[in-house]
Amino acid sequence: NKELIRARNELNELNEQLKTANQDLEAFNYTVSHDLRQPLNYIGMASQAIAQLSDDKLDEESKECLNIVVDGVKQMSNLIETLFRFSNSAHSEIHQKMVDLSRKARIIAANLTTTEPERQVTFKIAEGLMAKGDSGLLYVVLENLLGNAWKYTGEQRQAVIEFCSVENNGTTAFFVRDNGPGFDMTDTEKLFIPFKRLPGTSKFKGHGIGLATVERIIRRHDGKVWAEGEPGKGATFYFTLHP
Repeated sequence: NKELIRARNELNELNEQLKTANQDLEAFNYTVSHDLRQPLNYIGMASQAIAQLSDDKLDEESKECLNIVVDGVKQMSNLIETLFRFSNSAHSEIHQKMVDLSRKARIIAANLTTTEPERQVTFKIAEGLMAKGDSGLLYVVLENLLGNAWKYTGEQRQAVIEFCSVENNGTTAFFVRDNGPGFDMTDTEKLFIPFKRLPGTSKFKGHGIGLATVERIIRRHDGKVWAEGEPGKGATFYFTLHP
C-alpha cells in the first residue's frame, strides 16, 4: 500500500527530526549548565577564601553576609542541577518518593525572609503536607510559587502568604495564596506561558518563566495546576500530583 509506505516514511522522518532536536537541546542545556556553574564556583571559592583568610578581621554582620553568599551559591548550584535534570527527564523516570512539602515550604520561607528581613510578612504553612514525587522538582515548584507570592506582596504593609491543601474532587490540591494585587481571571491562560507577563506586572522583577516551569513539572507528575484571583484581592495557585 503506497499510502501506508508514505505515512511510515513521514513518521520515520519526523522521528529523526525529533531525535536531532533532542540532541541539540541536550547540548544546549549542557552548555548553559556549565556556563552557569563556572561563575558560581568562582564566587563560592572566593567567598570561602575570604572566610578562611580574614575570619578574625570580619565583624559578625560581615560574617553573616558571607555565609548568605555561600549558602546562596549552594542553593543556586542545586537548582541548576535540578533544572538540568528536569530538562532531560522527558525520556527518563522521575525519582519518586514521599516528600515533606511543609518542611520544604518552611525552608523557602526562611530563605525569602533573609533576603528582605525588613518586610512584614506572615507565612501560614500547614503542618504535615506530604506528597509523592521528585523531591528536587517539587522544591522548584514551591520555590517558584512562594517566590511569586513574596514578590507580588512587596507593596503590602502586612503581607500574608499561605501554603495549605484542600480536597478537590476526591484529590488533594495544594495551594499557595497571597494577599497581593491579584489578577483578572480573563488573563488566566497567559499565566503559564513562558516569558508572558500580565498587564501591570512590568514593575515586578522576573523573566516570566517561573509559572511555566511549575506547569511543566506538575504535568510530568501527571497533575494539574491552575490559578484563581481577583484584582486587589490576591491570588491562589493550586496544584495536584497524580490523579
